[in-house]
Amino acid sequence: MKKKLVFGLSAAAISGAFWACGSGEIVEKDPNLEDLALAMVEGIGDAEIAKAIKSCEADTFGCAIEMRNAGPLPTSSDGSTQSSSRVQQSSSSNQLPKSSITPQSSMNFVPQSSSAPVFASSNSNPPVEESSSSVAPGPGSDYGTCSPVKNPINRGEKTAWKMTKNATLNAQVVLNADFDWTFADGTPATSAKHGNMSSDEITYATSGLKSATLVFTPQGSGPVSIECSALQVNGAAITGCKCAAASETVDVASGGVVNWTVTGCTSSGANIVGYTWGGTGVTGEGTSGTATLAAKGDIAQATVVVANDDNTKTTVECDPVKAVDSNIPDFEIKKTDDKVTFTKSGEFALVASLPQGWHNQDQTCTLACNGGNGRYSIEIDGITLAGTNYQSAQNKLLVAHTVGGYSMPVKATIPDGESVTCEISW
Repeated sequence: MKKKLVFGLSAAAISGAFWACGSGEIVEKDPNLEDLALAMVEGIGDAEIAKAIKSCEADTFGCAIEMRNAGPLPTSSDGSTQSSSRVQQSSSSNQLPKSSITPQSSMNFVPQSSSAPVFASSNSNPPVEESSSSVAPGPGSDYGTCSPVKNPINRGEKTAWKMTKNATLNAQVVLNADFDWTFADGTPATSAKHGNMSSDEITYATSGLKSATLVFTPQGSGPVSIECSALQVNGAAITGCKCAAASETVDVASGGVVNWTVTGCTSSGANIVGYTWGGTGVTGEGTSGTATLAAKGDIAQATVVVANDDNTKTTVECDPVKAVDSNIPDFEIKKTDDKVTFTKSGEFALVASLPQGWHNQDQTCTLACNGGNGRYSIEIDGITLAGTNYQSAQNKLLVAHTVGGYSMPVKATIPDGESVTCEISW
């Protein structure tokens, strides 16, 4: 169906959102209008399509030719072509197509100084405004929100600002509205649009939080002010930050406390002045953050916003940490001849409760795994065994981690349909 074409033609006849008059110049198109078009098209019925086509045929700068070249017209709700409003093909490319509909009135473009055209009717009676286009006065939040398109940006970069309309705001209202933007510290300082929810691109020569205000004026209603969310303009870059966890897992049976540390942050020409921690249950001061996990399987995720004295802020993602519970282990070794078998990939907890002194006075022991012909990878307590069939790590596993119910984190990558069996040995 050619609903997009019909919407474009209808919008042109209603508000001139897509066309400029006189020279036939195309007005800069708002990317947000794609959503408006889809919203409006869903409500277009047979009568509206016919009206759009009649208005198109009255156009003197080629709308009907454009429609003719676009192919078959939209079908009605029952699947039939709109025969009553079909545009007849012309035998000459220099002639406009004729319609079988007898127009009740015609619409002519009246050139104005602004980019948006104004329409004059040949009828003596003024046009009646559709009820769907009327707007009741209300605060700016009744109409929508305002925010920068890109946030944050670096000093000297450009970004535009946009309005996001509320779902209850009719698309036709937006197409007929004026948008007047004011930007603190921005260049240019203002931007005026008609039927376009995006501003011009704005440049900022100084760093810091920047504000903007949108005055939204719907047709037939007074202006309302919409405060925009702040834009962060960064100055000197912050680089090299790393937020590392003390361990990949924590045992909730031992308190479940997670610890992170931020290191490596540098900023050429500026000084690091602050760290702000975020995340569910996360607290922090300076370069150190902490959280407490309560149940097996819980995951702690933290972020830290690092700031310098040139108004730059950068968000650093911290390593995630998973909770295990030595009281509810995934796998457990209690005797020296115990083995554990992994049949699927994943992360697990292996609790070792071998008898004290089982390895005499030795400080290390051997970890060994045996799989099939497919390549596997098993990481236990930071020791990785990878390959096929039998693999071992001689004298690598700490004996102290094999006694007392110590919970060792496991990462397993197992080929489909195979299994890997591991043991702790001399």
